[in-house]
Amino acid sequence: MIRPTRGIRKSIAAFAAIALAGIGATTASAAITDSMYPTANTPWSCTDGEMGDGFCRTDNDALTVWLQGTVSSAGKTKVKNALNDQYNPTDLNVGYPGSPSYSGGSETDIVYQSGSTPSGSRGIAWCNDSVGGNKCDQHYVRFASSNPPASTTCHETGHAVGLTHGQNASPRLSQTDSRLACMVTPSAVASLGAHNKSMINSAY
Repeated sequence: MIRPTRGIRKSIAAFAAIALAGIGATTASAAITDSMYPTANTPWSCTDGEMGDGFCRTDNDALTVWLQGTVSSAGKTKVKNALNDQYNPTDLNVGYPGSPSYSGGSETDIVYQSGSTPSGSRGIAWCNDSVGGNKCDQHYVRFASSNPPASTTCHETGHAVGLTHGQNASPRLSQTDSRLACMVTPSAVASLGAHNKSMINSAY
């Protein structure tokens, strides 16, 4: 057997190290799953709906929000903190108009309120006005409490911008997979986490 010279061996080792580094970088940057609506495991269409009919994805990166009077002062602070600390650092641009718009071409993207929700749920999001395809011009987010937990605020806002549960991702993940951060079910985490942020930035 002919052995390569020391210089050739060093060159081969260097090339292998570069190749492996490249493979590692590609693997590390790949998403763990597709959890941005629509996925292969989100069977519903984006249509004008009512509570319980499902969320879609907001229609642009300029995310305008309105907090109705049913949300307490403390609750409004939690919602704004979640938007400013978790969502605004992504490619979404959160805005707070002086008044809401419930119709027309520039509807407020997310309207937050509190009131009755499906039994046992701390919050729910649904599309009120679909604009075709997979996009929604206006989502409603309703909390069971006027002062919702920060984790619920992060979770339901995630749905309004298109983030799914683990079982609706493709490939599916456990509903409690920690990599889903505040999108775990039931919600118990108040931060978006790296995966959700990458999903948002890829979509918007």
